[in-house]
Amino acid sequence: MTAHSTQSDTALAAPGALWRFACTCYGAPGVADACLAAQESLDADVCELLWLAWLYRLGLTAADDAPRALAPVRALQARHTRPLRARRRALKPLARPGSPLEAWREYLKRAELEAEHATLDALQALARRGDGVRARRAEDGDLVAIFQHHLETPATSAESFLMPLARALEHAATRPVLPPRGE
Repeated sequence: MTAHSTQSDTALAAPGALWRFACTCYGAPGVADACLAAQESLDADVCELLWLAWLYRLGLTAADDAPRALAPVRALQARHTRPLRARRRALKPLARPGSPLEAWREYLKRAELEAEHATLDALQALARRGDGVRARRAEDGDLVAIFQHHLETPATSAESFLMPLARALEHAATRPVLPPRGE
């Protein structure tokens, strides 16, 4: 596989490894803003971006058959996560502090986070099975190139959105991966 195959095997098999990586990275300076900019401007799925960064760290990448492997995960996102996000966002201007709508919005926010957790678990399961994933090769390029290829975006998008995201994720990925609170 790669020089990191022991690390890869351990991370792929460890329950919640991708979730912990995602929580650690997303909380790092600049990552959340860069992820949301890519989501808004490129219609990128943040969970997939974090999955790609995690794979990259492990010496892996999405394979040519990734779209087929990702189809059920993407359907889950379309059916559950995106509608929750849309409802939560619609409530934002209406949800005054202390109001019932604020409590409802927080409930939707927690449900959206749980849906994303399920998505990340499904993405980790794909990688564990080797479904839609392969060892990374030199010709795959850096994380920006991998994002650009996966999202099928032009170079201008890579410069505007993917490069800052990749830099933020690469910096965040050097931090120790901490377990989420409560574990």
